[in-house]
Amino acid sequence: MIPLKHAVIVGANNVSIEVARMLADKYEVRIVDSNEDACNKAYKTLKSAAMVYKGDPSDENVLNEVGVDRAELFLALSEDDKLNLEACRVAKRRGVPLIIARVNNRDMEGSFRELGVAIVNVESLVSDNIKNLVLSDVARVLTVDQSTNLAFAIVRIGENSPMVNRQIGYLVENYDITIPYVITAGGAIKPGNDYIIESGIELVIVGTLSNVERFINEVSTE
Repeated sequence: MIPLKHAVIVGANNVSIEVARMLADKYEVRIVDSNEDACNKAYKTLKSAAMVYKGDPSDENVLNEVGVDRAELFLALSEDDKLNLEACRVAKRRGVPLIIARVNNRDMEGSFRELGVAIVNVESLVSDNIKNLVLSDVARVLTVDQSTNLAFAIVRIGENSPMVNRQIGYLVENYDITIPYVITAGGAIKPGNDYIIESGIELVIVGTLSNVERFINEVSTE
């Protein structure tokens, strides 16, 4: 059995619960929130799909206890932008390869971008027009920043995918996307353009929504 990857979610709210359900088949999901009632609700709703911790998500000691050092994915999804930003700073210092933050106030977007964090609004995160892609056999995470129309996806490469044995540079040039990370059994790495794609790996894809959707559709043609 392939071991589950680790994901940390900040905020125990309806959005977090929905995202945790989407990730549960591939990730060991851990949710952290300082509100006891919210934690109890998430625990009762998700049951074994996620572990729920009560604590301040902006506190580095709390995030260490939750397991931020092992996380391949960090999602700051609370309704408090300042809390999300502080939590993302901790995740960034700890070297989490993929950090995505919910931004409720557009005036805060610049702070997250300066940190190098992917940002989304809550509507795009779970909207119906991307939900099928999120739950598909190919793309297990897809979020869209509606202010820039940039999409962020984690895409699995199947055994019979037409992308097997292609170079990263070929995908970047032909689909007008960027691929900042490749996730292998050994963890996340930053690939060069000459990196050869193998089946079983996952690609972190960034590009316009139309280009990312086109790539996902063609990857799934197996």
